[in-house]
Amino acid sequence: MTTHTLRTESLFRLTGPVFLQQITQWTVLLVDLWFFSRLGDSVAGTVGQLMPVVWIGAFVIPVFAGTGVSVASQFMGAQQHHRVVPAYMVNLVCTATMAALFAAFLLGSGEGVGRWMGLSAADNAVGATYLRAMSAYFIPMGVLVAYNAVLSSRGMTHWLMYSSFVNAGLNMALAALFVLRLGWGVRGVVAASVVSVTSAMAIAIWLVHAGLRVKFHLSGAWRDMLGVVRPMLRIGVSNAFEPFSYCVQQIVLSSMVIKLGDTAMAAGTYAARAQSFQIAFSLSLALGSQILLAHWMGARRFDDVDRLYWRAIRWGTAVAGIYAGALWLFSGQVLAIFTRDEGVQHLGATLLLVAVCYQPARAVNIIGGFSLKTVGDARFPLAVAIVCIWGILPVIYAIDHFWHLTLVGFWACFAADEIIRAGINLWRWRTGRWKSMGIAHPAGPITPPAVVLTADL
Repeated sequence: MTTHTLRTESLFRLTGPVFLQQITQWTVLLVDLWFFSRLGDSVAGTVGQLMPVVWIGAFVIPVFAGTGVSVASQFMGAQQHHRVVPAYMVNLVCTATMAALFAAFLLGSGEGVGRWMGLSAADNAVGATYLRAMSAYFIPMGVLVAYNAVLSSRGMTHWLMYSSFVNAGLNMALAALFVLRLGWGVRGVVAASVVSVTSAMAIAIWLVHAGLRVKFHLSGAWRDMLGVVRPMLRIGVSNAFEPFSYCVQQIVLSSMVIKLGDTAMAAGTYAARAQSFQIAFSLSLALGSQILLAHWMGARRFDDVDRLYWRAIRWGTAVAGIYAGALWLFSGQVLAIFTRDEGVQHLGATLLLVAVCYQPARAVNIIGGFSLKTVGDARFPLAVAIVCIWGILPVIYAIDHFWHLTLVGFWACFAADEIIRAGINLWRWRTGRWKSMGIAHPAGPITPPAVVLTADL
């Protein structure tokens, strides 16, 4: 496969492997949380409150790397194949640089972050160990997501799925060895992640260069890369700033939750992680749709783009509502996997009830946000993020100052934020302004295939 072509236009064939990949990754996170819980609810709660700090790298860098999917795919859809490889190269340089900077930040300020957030001395010692160990994770992860973007832009999502299976199996086996047998504690859980992500990186590099035969070049590379930097940054900065804003918001809110004690910290951590599979489904739809939306946007196939968007929204909200409801109904059994503390279980069940109210809206924001950015309407989601994500902070702070919010109150505020943003995102798509915002335009008419979108989802 040497030409810049899309493997399939079937949403099911693209999204199915992505879903299995996401499920595998979230399963690893849940297994890691289980290992942390074996070390104690306070350890699991501490790691959970520090997760927004880790998410700055773990979410922002992959989301920025998704820019490579959008830009390269639009160039392919517009048949501007000479700009595809330079887009891949710019994406790799940017993500690797971001990853290195973030790793240096974690290594240098691991102890200070927990102290600023208000962790006790004992919890902060655990947190500092965790953050410093995680610094080794991000450089291989940054390279991995850049190469995964190459595979995604070509529709090779089944290769990503196979790689994630290897990654997950290795991660869980090593975590069991390092924690249960060797007694490495927090460092053991992280070490398993570092080894497995490095292995996944090596597999992705081999798949791109040996499997797809994509060749990066040095001769004239600077000139070619400069030619695609502007569209990359136009979408990429907006792509990255929204999850960055969300993570910073969560860090601030976590500093408030920490004051509520270990029970609240543990309950919030377990309830949030229990929703992983629903988030995985929404992300899978968003990422699978992103590939087709970008190709079709480049080819100016607006009707196909619009139909695909609404199909993904319908499926995302339906699955989110059903899953959140089932999770609440069986909350006792779910939370018992992580803890036997009845206080933690009771509070966690209440949080899962609140989640039923906003999970469909979160699905809209995940799918709708990715879609708007993919088609080039990146500034609007950024503006919404600034207004809603940052605007809700003073509101929560004021309510907490005067009425002393419980953890349930914090989650109710999260629900309001998600619901408001979902309504705004749906309205924006309906305006149709995205049709004039693509970054690549075909030189001539492009004939679509006979079957443009099968009813497989």
